[in-house]
Amino acid sequence: METIRTIILILHITAGFIALIVGIIPFAAKKGGKLHNATGKVFYYAMIFVALSAFGLATYRFNPFLLMVGLLTLYSTLTGYRGLQLKRQRAIRGQRRDWGLLALVGLGLIFTVWQTITQFGTENTGILILVSVFGSLLMVDLISDIRLFSGRKTMTNKRWIRYHISRISGAYIAACTAFLVSNAQTDPAFIAWLLPTIIGIPLVSVLRRRYFAGKRKVISTQVELAK
Repeated sequence: METIRTIILILHITAGFIALIVGIIPFAAKKGGKLHNATGKVFYYAMIFVALSAFGLATYRFNPFLLMVGLLTLYSTLTGYRGLQLKRQRAIRGQRRDWGLLALVGLGLIFTVWQTITQFGTENTGILILVSVFGSLLMVDLISDIRLFSGRKTMTNKRWIRYHISRISGAYIAACTAFLVSNAQTDPAFIAWLLPTIIGIPLVSVLRRRYFAGKRKVISTQVELAK
C-alpha cells in the first residue's frame, strides 16, 4: 500500500509541475489560437489528474487541505472548460451534467468540513483557517453557479468567456499554492497557503479587463474599416 501511495505521490507532483509550467502559456498566448488551445488542453488534463490523485492521497491518510484543494481544483477546472462548451452551444443556463457536478462537489465540501472538525476538533486553528478559506472560495463558486445554472442570470458569450477565465485562473492559483507550500517555509505557515490566492485574485481581474478591452478595440477597428 505504501508503494502505491508513493507512485501516486510521484505522479501527483509530476502532473502538478507540468500544470504549473504549461499553465502560464495560455494566459500569454493569443486567445483561441493553436498555442492557447494546445497548452490549455495539457493544463486541463494535468489539473484533473492532480485533483484526482489528491483525493487518493487524502483518502490514504486523511488530509483536509488536500481534499479541499482537490475539490476546488476539480470544480474550477471542469467548470472552466464547461464555460467554453456552453458558450459554443449558446446556452443560457447549465445542463444536467453541470447540476450533477455541483451536487457532487457540494457533498464533498460538507464531508471535508465534517471530517476536519471530527478529527481535529476546533482547537487546531491553522487547519481550520485553511479549510475555512478554501471552503469559502468553493462555496462562493457553488452558490454563484446555482444562480447561473438555474437561469436566474442570463448568460451571453461574453459572460461565458469571463466565467471560463475566472475558473481556469482559479485552478492555476491552486497549482501555485501547492507548489509554494511544498517548497517554501513561512512563519506563520498559513501565509504560504494563502499568498497565491491573495495575489492571484486581483491579477485575474486585471486579466479579464485587458482581454475584453482588447476585444472592444478590435471591434472598433473593424467598424472603422467597414465605413
